[in-house]
Parts: sequence; structure tokens; C-alpha cells
Amino acid sequence: MTQAKEVLASYEEYLRSLRPVISSDMKDVLLVNPVYFDFSTESQGVLPWEDRGKYVPLLFNVWEDIKESLLPVFQTRKSRCDQNDMLKGIVCLLASFHWTAGERVKSLDWAELTEKSFPAKPINWAERVEFILLKPTQYHCFIQLDELFTEMKKHFYKYHAMNR
Repeated sequence: MTQAKEVLASYEEYLRSLRPVISSDMKDVLLVNPVYFDFSTESQGVLPWEDRGKYVPLLFNVWEDIKESLLPVFQTRKSRCDQNDMLKGIVCLLASFHWTAGERVKSLDWAELTEKSFPAKPINWAERVEFILLKPTQYHCFIQLDELFTEMKKHFYKYHAMNR
């Protein structure tokens, strides 16, 4: 658990240190930093957690792009991928929990995240994400993260349909 906590804490520092993303395409911004609008003070009035129907699917699209870039790595029989891409995927997943609940991501503090009660989330998400965080560059962790996204999509669309 402490390793998962440290990995997320250092990744949060990295995300907060990124320069503002200048692009009119929301997906481009999220591809660079999935929690840019959550952590930014200059969000230009874009509050994705206030329009989950529009923005949560964008997080799913960002994961699909990351996944497409990682697949060739594993197809070349390399057993490891870029940790940054996997962490970005995890942050997209965590942001999707928050935005579905109608709230911004305030922090990637593991203890806080696991205490929260999200209205839409995959079963045993905390244990599974923790497993991924232990060895984020490995193929089976990539597969696990993709499965978490598949489940989250189902939970999100069901929740969204019932709460319109």
C-alpha cells in the first residue's frame, strides 16, 4: 500500500508541475494531463465534473488512445511499457469516478481515494488499482486496467441514464 501511495503522490506532483495546456480540443488537454481542469486555477470556465455526460466519455476516449499506443509495445513481446502512460490511464479512471459523482479531483492521495464512496465504480477497484500500481509497466497490469475501464463504462452509462 505505501508503494501505491508513493507512486500516486509523485505522479500528482508531476501533473501539478506541468505547464498549462494550450489547445481548443478538450481531448488533447486530457491526453497531456487528465486532471488539468481539476488542478488548474485557470480552467477557462470548463468544469468537466459539472457535465459528466459530455466529459466522462472523453476520459474513456483518452484511455483508448493510450491503449492503442501501448498495444504495439506488448505485441513486440516486450513485457514492459511506459509507466507514465499507465499512470495517466489510472488517473483517467480515478477522474471518471469523481466526475461521475459530480466532483472535481482534489488530490490523488491514496488514503483519501479509498475512503471515498463513489456512486459508480468497478467492483474491488481499490485492490485492483493497487495491484497495478505495484508493477504498472507489466502486461497483466495493462490488461487489468483495460478491464477496469470496460467495467467503469458500464457503471457510468447506467448511472448516467438513471440520473438524468
